[in-house]
Amino acid sequence: MSSTELHLSDEVICNIMEEKSTKGTWEKLEKLYMDKTLSNKLTFKDQLYRLKIEDGGDVIAYLNDFNRCISDLIRVNVTYEDYDKALLLLRSLPDSFKHFQTTLLFGKETL
Repeated sequence: MSSTELHLSDEVICNIMEEKSTKGTWEKLEKLYMDKTLSNKLTFKDQLYRLKIEDGGDVIAYLNDFNRCISDLIRVNVTYEDYDKALLLLRSLPDSFKHFQTTLLFGKETL
């Protein structure tokens, strides 16, 4: 558990000091910070829907952000089908990819 604590701020550590196991620590952290309320779900969805990649942007960093958003949503019991995730990725491309988006959306049987 001490390696987990190294990555936490003092304020967070104060909330989990009583926990004796790694599992207990994770459960406490999830309870405190991964609340599954409607507000949290909407916040995570908003982050995902606003995610855009700029022309010339770092694709790897963008995909990491996209996957983090999807992971956050999964932790609050929100899931997406693969075709929905593909559509979200397509719609987040810059305007210079408009022709590519149209070709993929209307020129294929599956995404």
